Amino acid sequence: MRSLLNFLLRFKTLILFLVLEAVALVMISTSHNYHQTVFYGLSRNISGFVARRVESATYYFRLRSVNEELVRENTLLRRRLEELTARPAEGFTGADDSISVNYTYMSARVISNSVNKQKNFITLDRGSKHGVEVGMGVASPAGVVGVVVGTSPNYSVVMSLLNIDFRLSTSIARNDYFGSLAWDGINYRYAKLSEIPHHVTVSEGDTIITSGYSAIFPPGLMAGTVTGDQKRGGDFVSMKVMLSVDFKKLTDVYVIGNLTREEWENLEEEVVR
Repeated sequence: MRSLLNFLLRFKTLILFLVLEAVALVMISTSHNYHQTVFYGLSRNISGFVARRVESATYYFRLRSVNEELVRENTLLRRRLEELTARPAEGFTGADDSISVNYTYMSARVISNSVNKQKNFITLDRGSKHGVEVGMGVASPAGVVGVVVGTSPNYSVVMSLLNIDFRLSTSIARNDYFGSLAWDGINYRYAKLSEIPHHVTVSEGDTIITSGYSAIFPPGLMAGTVTGDQKRGGDFVSMKVMLSVDFKKLTDVYVIGNLTREEWENLEEEVVR
């Protein structure tokens, strides 16, 4: 209380001036129509400016929850799409009743990420108790992110696409020719697509998607777009691809599980060995 009194005594002249100034402004604005119009216009402009700033700040702080909601919605839509794809066509009597959904989708949040190393990894807030297993794929709404390589009850570690040891089987959406997409450890926005035959016509802007030739990712997931920078050597051509995922902005992802992955991999191992 004493501090407040000291403050008032110290600045009494300034406080009195501000009070009198406010009273004068109110008297002027209410006694003349012109001043009243100007005063109300100014007050509306100020209140509008403040309201816009408050709305912008509120929207900014709501972006995280909005993004999380979009990821959850995207996860549900992918599950529904998987169910509809697996469902036998109406009126097709030759369909096998045993056909079922092959892929599951689980939303997760990135809690640790790196892009400036040769071998980058990502940590998610979902682990084995949530159903995450080693070998599951990870993607964002923008495209492929990586593969789960380790789990604990509450967390999982993902080998990022920005890892020089990672290879992704992809194809050119326009003509279905497939190749291997790998990061060269230089620029986090670009990777290299190789093993494309010389005779295949590839144009700048062509979409690169997952081929579905591995048991990790379903076909058709976005990976990137061709930039037009091509190098020829031997029987194949390699090209620069701009990744669809901006790993510096990565926050929300979904973990993809293939329900038939073990059967798939066991059969291939048995036949190939």
